[in-house]
Formats: sequence, C-alpha cells, structure tokens
Amino acid sequence: MSISVTPPEFTPRQIERFYTVLSYTGFILTESDAQGVITFANPATQRYFGYAPEECIGKSVLDFTYPDDRERLQQIMIEAITAHQRSVEIENRVLHRDGTVFSFLWSVVVHYDEHSTVTGFTSIGQDISALHRLRQELYEQREMLHNVIDNLPIGIFWKDKESRFLGCNRRVLADAGLSTFKEIIGKTDFDLPWQKRALDYQASDRAVMASGPKLNVEENLTRGDGSTIWLRTGKLPLVRHNQVVGVLGFYEDITEQRQQEQERRTLQLLVENAPDGIGLLDRQWKISYANPAFVAMLGHRELIGQSWPSLIHPDDRDQLEVIMRQVAVGHDAYARLRYVHDNGSIITAYVSIPVLRDQQGQIIGYGIINHDVTEQLKSEEQLRASEQRHRSLLQALPDLIFLLSQDGVFRDYHSNEIAVAFPPEYFLNRHFTEVLPSELANLTAHHLAELKRTGTLQRYEYQMQIDGQMRDYEARMTFSGDDVLIMIRDITEQRQAERERQTIALQEQIIEAQQAILHELSTPLLPIADGVVTMPLIGAIDTSRAQRIMETLLTGIADYQATIAIIDITGVKVVDTQVASALLRTAQAAGMLGAQVVLTGIRPEIAQTIVYLGADLRGIVTKATLQEGIAYALSHRRVKQPTLNGRTVRTGSRTTG
Repeated sequence: MSISVTPPEFTPRQIERFYTVLSYTGFILTESDAQGVITFANPATQRYFGYAPEECIGKSVLDFTYPDDRERLQQIMIEAITAHQRSVEIENRVLHRDGTVFSFLWSVVVHYDEHSTVTGFTSIGQDISALHRLRQELYEQREMLHNVIDNLPIGIFWKDKESRFLGCNRRVLADAGLSTFKEIIGKTDFDLPWQKRALDYQASDRAVMASGPKLNVEENLTRGDGSTIWLRTGKLPLVRHNQVVGVLGFYEDITEQRQQEQERRTLQLLVENAPDGIGLLDRQWKISYANPAFVAMLGHRELIGQSWPSLIHPDDRDQLEVIMRQVAVGHDAYARLRYVHDNGSIITAYVSIPVLRDQQGQIIGYGIINHDVTEQLKSEEQLRASEQRHRSLLQALPDLIFLLSQDGVFRDYHSNEIAVAFPPEYFLNRHFTEVLPSELANLTAHHLAELKRTGTLQRYEYQMQIDGQMRDYEARMTFSGDDVLIMIRDITEQRQAERERQTIALQEQIIEAQQAILHELSTPLLPIADGVVTMPLIGAIDTSRAQRIMETLLTGIADYQATIAIIDITGVKVVDTQVASALLRTAQAAGMLGAQVVLTGIRPEIAQTIVYLGADLRGIVTKATLQEGIAYALSHRRVKQPTLNGRTVRTGSRTTG
C-alpha cells in the first residue's frame, strides 16, 4: 500500500514572508538555470560574494566558486543529475570579490520537468568557515596522547531490597527519559528503558546486598531516547541501623572515553598511513616520532633522534630561526620550507608546527606536519609558463576575439589592433541581438544556428562603419568548450587592394579595347564591289602603322578575294622614304596574292616628295583622286571564280578585262 503525500500549497503572503526571512538570514539562497547561470540571489550574497544580488544575476555559479573547487563541483552535479537525484549536499569554497575565501555547506535542489530534463537549481549555502577553521586547527593541533577528560557527570541511585527505585539524581532521570523524581520512585528496572537488562541488574543487586560492594564494572545502558551508552558502575549495600535495606549505585558515562580510545587507535592508523609526513619533536627539536611518509619523503632509513633543523636547506635557515622563536613562545607556525633529500635533491613542503602542551598548559614538544608540494610547484611553474606562452600568442594575434555563451550572451573579449565598435560595459553580459546592427545580428544568428547544427567552423564577411569609415571584416565562429568563440579580422586593406586590382584590370581591358578600336580606325578596310577593296589612310604613318596597313590589306585581299586594292592617302600629310618603301612593299605583297594596288590622293607636294626621294612606284597604279581610283578599279576588276577539283566554276557573272 502506497501513500501519496501532496506538498502544502503556500499563499502569496506566506511566500512573501519566507523570502523576507531569507533576506535577513545569514544563509545564501540562489536560483540558477540549467546552465548554472544565477537568476535569483538573496542579500546574503553581498556579504559572501562581494556583489549585490542584482550583480549576481546573469553570472555563473562557477564565477563565485574557488577555482580549485570548480571541477569537483561540476563533477558532483553531473553525477547527481545522471543518477536523477533531487537534492545534493556539497561542501566547497566561495571566492569573495576582494579575494577572501569562505567555506560553505550547500544544499542543492535539482529541478526537473516532466521529461526528466534539468530546468534549474535552488541552492542554500551555510557559512561553515568557523567550523572549517576549527577542523584545521584541530588537525594542526592534534596531539598523539590527548589528556583524558576529567570530572565526568556521575549518575547516583538507590533501591530497596526488592530492587524498587527509592531515589536518584538528575543524570539518572535524564538517562531514563523522565523529568521528575516521582516518575521513577517505586519502579523497577523492568519499567525503564533498560528493561532487557533488568534480570542482570537485579541479580547484581542481590549479590551486592548478600556479599558486599562491586566496583568498576563496565556495562552498557539503553537510555530513554533509544541510544546506548557505556558505563563504569559501582554498587554498595545500602545499610540502615546496621541492616541492609537496599542498594546504593553510581556510574559514570565512559562512552566518550571509549570513543576517544577508539579514535586514538583510529588516529594512530591515520597518522601511520597518512600521505603527509608527520612527526613529533621534543623541546630540543629532535625527532621523537616520524611516520612512514615522513621517512620516505626525505629518503632516510631512520629519522628518530635526528635534529630537525639539520634537515632544512641552508638557504631557509634564517626563516627557520624565526619559526623556532615563534613556536618556542607557544605560537603555532605555518611556513613553506625546503628539505635536503638524502640523495641531495630539494624537497619543498608546506610545514605546520603545532605546539604540544600537557594538562597544565606547559609546552612538552612540537608536532610537525609536512605536505610535499615539490611536484605541485613544478606543475604550477609549467602551467605558468604555458599560460605565458598562450598570452604571448594571444597578444600576437591581430584578431578581435569574442566569447559568447551558446545562447548568444557576450561573456568576454580580447582586442589587440582592432578597434571595438562599442565600449565593453555596453556589450558584456548582453545578448548580441541587443548590441549588433540588425543585419549583422541576423548574419550572426544564422551562423550560430549552423554551428550548433553541424559543429563545423563558420566563416562569413560583413561590413561595419567604424569612426565614420566603412570597414570590411572576416569572422570565424567555432566552439570553445561550452561557449562559442568568434574571431574577427579587419580585412579592409585586403579587400581594398582586391578592388584596386580589379579596377586596374578593368582599366587594362578598356585600354586594350580602345587600342583595338584605334587599330581598326588607323587601318580601315572597306569592300566597295566584288573583287575591290579600299583603304583610306589619315594622319602620319610610322613603321608600326605601316606594318599594320600591310597586314590588314593582305588579310582583306584574302578574305574578300579582291583583285584590286585601293590605298587612298588623301589624308596623309607627309610621305617620306619610309612611307614610300612601306607602300611599295605592300603593293609587292598584294601582287603575290594576285591583286593590283591603286594609289590615290597624291597631292602635288607629295608627288614632288616621292620624285625627290626617288621612290620606285613601278607596279602601282596611281590616280589623283579616290573617285578616279574607284572608276579605274570598277573597269579593270576581275571576279575570281570558285573552283571545284581544280576546274573553274562559271557563275554567270561578267569578267572585265
């Protein structure tokens, strides 16, 4: 049969009172989401975190956890969630804003939805720093042979001859679970919590009344609250007028003493098996006890009888003298010292030196607890060197780096050469959609979704106006643990150089096109009739242009199957030997293709120049004007007939001779 218990429903007024109490309590109360980000904090956070409640909201609980405890805290919570626990108790350290460290005991309630998915946490923390310090002090000041506690409370009772209780003191009442003396008078052991031992107790009573006292008997007793304690008891015959009328009994509670004996045995086992080197020193600083870890730490076969200061590294002797003076006047000491190992190597240890005293408070010696941190210091040094390398690499990067939570909140940033568009206090701890321009925010949201979907590096480019100038940026987005890392590089100069290269290439293309057009304009070739082409020339003719004229004319003769080519030089101002030679070579080349060159537009001054230069224009027909040249060409042209297998095919067109 199962019983269902419905939790009570609280009214808003009760809830308000509850939170009012929490506002003045010394307990820390926080609520956080599934990622451990604080959503509520009571005023106690100001005392222990150094931040007002509203400053805590949005921060991770790990931000206030002592760095060395963060990994353990995460592991405990992961194990609890995996086991679907509803509540967890955790003891860890809290880091105040000013660097102060508090020890806390946390009760954490894990909230799940109907699908057993974690939705958040409620944490109540109690400051146990004093208890933690007390534990530490007890650990440091613990003595191997502790004084036995004196003056334990004694229980006293008396019975009649039938073992009925006649009276007792308050210790017996308390053990019986009674509050008044009337409740025990007249009762027997069968009526009290220790009734299971009643037969033994009454048999003991009869033996005492018959034979005399029984002292220092150790036995257990079941108390009224159900607990069992150990007693050292004694019984005497109760005599009145020389007649035994009953029994007088007394006992002392030796439960704590027995526990202490067990603890001492346990403590001895702990010391013998402790990983730290533990020893005892007499007043002359000689070692009177050393556990196996202490012997192994220094590599000696035997430490007992050796002078402890002689084991310390010479460079730490000045510090050692200060410690010895401090301890000699009764003050415990704690320091970091270096030992010289038996093989000559250096061992570094954190050393606790509690003062040992007797019952009268007199110093009888010193304890020594050594925690070997040699390897730890080496690891820390390597870690610092690694961090320095990482910082150097980070400083060398020209990128602007942002760290976002997976839900898009800016957590941190790093900037070397790239200017940040907004001051850090504007965007830190805010969502990117609240800070970035809408177009860039949409682009960022798209790639963030793609990163979560594919898990692959996202690259994208965008533009942003900085200090009145539009600049180009390249962004790379990837995961960094549970967060998202965005690296941004200013590529304005790179993109500007690319645009300049494109502009130069376009200009070169335009120039080439212009040159092609000019080339065509400088050597125009026009077909004016079947078998007749003309080339009107304008301007000066140099060697390069003369070569283009020949190439264009010969190509045109071949393409148009021309038999007459007219070169008009009406627009040519100067004809020198070079020009005349070029024209002669052109005519000769045209003749090789079966075409007659007709030169027109020869003005009187050009004719004089040609004669004066002695140019040989034989093979070239000359006419005064282009019109005359065309007339000559039309009357003397002959149309080339197409051929088939070497035979001329008649097309019916007229050929003039």
